[in-house]
Amino acid sequence: MRISPVPIFPNSTLCALAALREEKSASFSLDARGGLWLEHRIAVFGAGHVIDLKALVQLCVKQNASDIHLGEANPPYLRIDGILRPVTHPPLDHETMVTTFHTVGGNERNEKILEQRRGVDFAYQPNPEVRFRVVTYYERDRLHIIMRAIPLKIPTIEELELPEVIRTIAEYPRGLVLCTGMTGSGKSTTQAAMLDYINGRDARCIITIEDPIEYVHENKKSTISQREVGRDVNDFMSGLVQAMRQDPDVIQIGEMRDPETMKVALHAAETGHFVLSTLHTTNATHTIERIIANFPETEHEVIRDMLATNLRAAIGQRLVRRATGKGRIAALEILVSNITVQKMIRENRIFEVGSIIKGRELGMQTYDQALADLVNAKKVAFEEAMSECDDDAAFKRAVKGVAATGDRGGIIAGF
Repeated sequence: MRISPVPIFPNSTLCALAALREEKSASFSLDARGGLWLEHRIAVFGAGHVIDLKALVQLCVKQNASDIHLGEANPPYLRIDGILRPVTHPPLDHETMVTTFHTVGGNERNEKILEQRRGVDFAYQPNPEVRFRVVTYYERDRLHIIMRAIPLKIPTIEELELPEVIRTIAEYPRGLVLCTGMTGSGKSTTQAAMLDYINGRDARCIITIEDPIEYVHENKKSTISQREVGRDVNDFMSGLVQAMRQDPDVIQIGEMRDPETMKVALHAAETGHFVLSTLHTTNATHTIERIIANFPETEHEVIRDMLATNLRAAIGQRLVRRATGKGRIAALEILVSNITVQKMIRENRIFEVGSIIKGRELGMQTYDQALADLVNAKKVAFEEAMSECDDDAAFKRAVKGVAATGDRGGIIAGF
């Protein structure tokens, strides 16, 4: 069988695999070009070589890499602090990639999906210390595998240095909360931290529907049931419909991919459940507009009303490099729904929501304000924040603590 490559999308999670850090069986160092040298054991396999996957995982741990990239005709790469770095190793051939695919999870089911859809996602946990989200896919008939490192220990809200309002949002008894951002911006990590906080605080029934399961939760005060698309449920939609009949208090949906799932998620929030999900959108305004745009125009008024009633918060994320040069930290745009926001959504004045966020009521903040806070706390360098901000002038004002007239937000701005 001819198997092709896998895309593994970047993640904010670092390789927090502490149990492996003391092992010395793999040798590695930086080369003169800033790449990574891996002294590996090479075993002959047909015309190619089998990479020492254990040594590569250890290198990932040692360098605090977030992802491993493997592809035919290329050496391995590691993503470190958002930057891809090559590992000094011979280019990988097809036989090596096929062998690696079978090693990390190439069972009969995954092989079938890969050949039918030309790509497959799954989780790989070779031992209790290591877990990866794996994406395998074809690119011009060549196989690729991307392995995203997932810490076995779920980071807390404090460890992630998230704003205090995130804890407040996690305490909501009901409503829809969305985590948004580009692929690899840390949405899954923030959601995992919020769920872990709920799990340790309240006696609730939590059901997650994921593709695949990333962070593994254990029961604390709550009971948690984690269901994987393709293994436990056919798709997000059917999993969500089933979850509604399983006496849930909290439902996490890995991603809202279609109008049907969005509508059922809104209905779940409307019927008294706390619903967490993600969207690949850039900011809060775009998030609301994206949901509405998924439906026929004849339904827009109904969807706006459902969003106005049930959307409790939208949390947008970007990862920026720390001032120390090691690691990244999340800059969050936070929208918290209030009477003004609800009125704007119902009246289709969504473009005005940004003015309410700027007012910073209820813990709300724009990306520029979040970046300014990180700069003033000396967690992020000014130049790095400037490269990530939306509005240079607004960012500079925020750093200085000066607000423009349009930054006031609040009730007056909304009416």
